[in-house]
Amino acid sequence: MIVPDATHTLVLEFALSADPERDVGALQVARLLPGFEATALDTGRCRVRCSLEEAAALRDVVLDLWEQVHARPGAALQLDARPLDLDGLRQALRMLDCGRAYDQERRGDAHCVPRSGWDWGCLYLADVPPQAGDHGPDRSILKEHIAREAEARWLTLCPHFLPARIAAKVDALPDAALNSVPKDKEPDRKSMQPRQPATEVGTSAPERVIQVTTYADVGSLDSVVAALRETIELPLRHPEVLRRLGVAPHRGILLYGPPGCGKTLLARAVACESGARFFPVSGPELITKWHGESEEKLRELFQEAQKAQPSLIFFDEIDAIAQARSSSESLRLDARFTAQLLTLMDGVHDLGRVFILAATNRPDLLDKALLRPGRFDVLIEIPRPDRAGCQRILEIHARRLPLAKGVDLKRVARKLTGLTGADIALVAREAAHVCLRRTLTLNDLLQTAAIADTDLHRLQVTEDDLLSALKVALQRNKVAFKEYDDGEDPQDKP
Repeated sequence: MIVPDATHTLVLEFALSADPERDVGALQVARLLPGFEATALDTGRCRVRCSLEEAAALRDVVLDLWEQVHARPGAALQLDARPLDLDGLRQALRMLDCGRAYDQERRGDAHCVPRSGWDWGCLYLADVPPQAGDHGPDRSILKEHIAREAEARWLTLCPHFLPARIAAKVDALPDAALNSVPKDKEPDRKSMQPRQPATEVGTSAPERVIQVTTYADVGSLDSVVAALRETIELPLRHPEVLRRLGVAPHRGILLYGPPGCGKTLLARAVACESGARFFPVSGPELITKWHGESEEKLRELFQEAQKAQPSLIFFDEIDAIAQARSSSESLRLDARFTAQLLTLMDGVHDLGRVFILAATNRPDLLDKALLRPGRFDVLIEIPRPDRAGCQRILEIHARRLPLAKGVDLKRVARKLTGLTGADIALVAREAAHVCLRRTLTLNDLLQTAAIADTDLHRLQVTEDDLLSALKVALQRNKVAFKEYDDGEDPQDKP
């Protein structure tokens, strides 16, 4: 059994080939990782030894390296001396992310309650059914089965995973539940996998993985997150509540506000957290010059969403495709497209469990018929963050920065008031570059084949780096919006 609070060690090693040119790419990637042993060329075997936390910070590098070398004879990947494959590595990294999200959501054990399936005290055990023993209900057998599943899925890496919680839930399970599920009958695992990356679905393009985003990645918008969860997640998880109240769920939600305040980030979080199939739409993907083709594409999108329900259609920058119509413009291509969207959202046919989420910086440009109840019932303003919100957003973006001792993010956040979430993300990124330029010179970096570990450990972001990055962000805004003397965002002007 892995001890949750221990420092976990990841070891990746592979043999070098007889052809040095074949190893150039793999060695270049390996040198990017902490714990790379510089004796690889002498021993004929490359070895990287680092903590799992360090691997998580460079997960793309680790995954890329293992995908390159895993087929080589003798290649090995181990976590705490236990063999690991590529899926196991992804699962271990996912456990670290889930543990961090637990701390950041501040919901306590409620974070571990799955949206569907069986509740054994962990999101990633929702697909494990209760089982009866050969001679009737046997809770000890079920506890052992769940413990084996938890070990195989690396759940014990999470510091919040408690075997005692599983035991308590098994003891509280009625005998009828054990008898009702045959041992060889399990639910569809795919439908119950929690927090898998959402996929972007199109009628013609292949599926693409959406960047994994949780509500913990959204700062200063707790009330907005609560409204989205009530509007979308609640009808999906507990439809009986709305049936009891005799009302239908809201069909559409419109997010509006200044650019860079988190509207698209919220959509990604809803896609990853709700469990619904995600259909993101960009206006130019649907609008064509051919008569009737744009409307046909829109109809196909809604038909596909109905087949995949529960599903969520997201229109980003909806003002580009659904602007207000007038009698003189009724034959315009986008006017017909808007009319088709109005009909699909609230027409004769029932959409079922299909939700529509849209975002815009200019709600004043939208056709008024879209904003009536029955179409976009819920209008949510996404404002610029206040001082507390700026601090929360800075903490989120700075959590992977190697901060030096004594950095007071609260003091830095006081100077961020008035910036958007995107501006604060830029501050964090620019602070890392300021640190890099201050610590290492570009010529040395480009001329050096391998950077020493001592040089890498010198990279620590200070408070002065953050303040220098803030000046860059403010100067950038001043240049971008210099024609607006009153300081308003140009997107906010009619």
